Amino acid sequence: MKRSLPALLAALVLSCGLAGTAVAAPAATAAQTLEKAWTGYNIGQYKQVIQMVQPLASDGNPRAQVLLGRCYENGLGVNQDLSTAAKWFRLAADKNDSEAQVLLAYQYELGMGLPRNEAAVADLMRRAADNGNAEARFNLALYYSQGKYGFPKNPEESFRWAKLAADQGFAQAQRYVGACYEYGVGTTQDATTAAQWYSKAAAQGLEREGNIFATKREYTMP
Repeated sequence: MKRSLPALLAALVLSCGLAGTAVAAPAATAAQTLEKAWTGYNIGQYKQVIQMVQPLASDGNPRAQVLLGRCYENGLGVNQDLSTAAKWFRLAADKNDSEAQVLLAYQYELGMGLPRNEAAVADLMRRAADNGNAEARFNLALYYSQGKYGFPKNPEESFRWAKLAADQGFAQAQRYVGACYEYGVGTTQDATTAAQWYSKAAAQGLEREGNIFATKREYTMP
């Protein structure tokens, strides 16, 4: 039986719509799987997390690669293997994932799973900071404050990076900026503004204590 032109057009539109749905489904499924995996990670269901993210990571999904790397880094659901963690972080970092860049930089910094490499630390942390990662921006502030990893001592540049991270809500940076204003390091001394930044950090549970300008990341083995 012959179909009318409107019926043929409707069938064509329907088939195109179904085809479009079929194409979009894998991406939606990957996003849903990742959401479930991160939830599982946060509540300690690590073996299930590994099963969910391994195929996605192998297919090149950078967020899955980061999560899988975290599991290997900390021995969650798998035997701890820092070299394998670095492999997954590197794959994601090469795709410009800023979290992976930070995590890989820490491994280079501490010589965990790969040799220490200060040039790699500087490159990765700079890339992550340029990508807007607040933790990386705060680390650059520390590098400029301490003259580390090829970054010259520069209080103004240190303050600038710390302020960027603080504006993003990074608590350590907020406390650091408070100290900069309190002592006039890299910026104009201003007790009122210092108190405001200290208050923001304290609201996140980070009280003013110790030598704030010597803040560093501590690596804790599981």
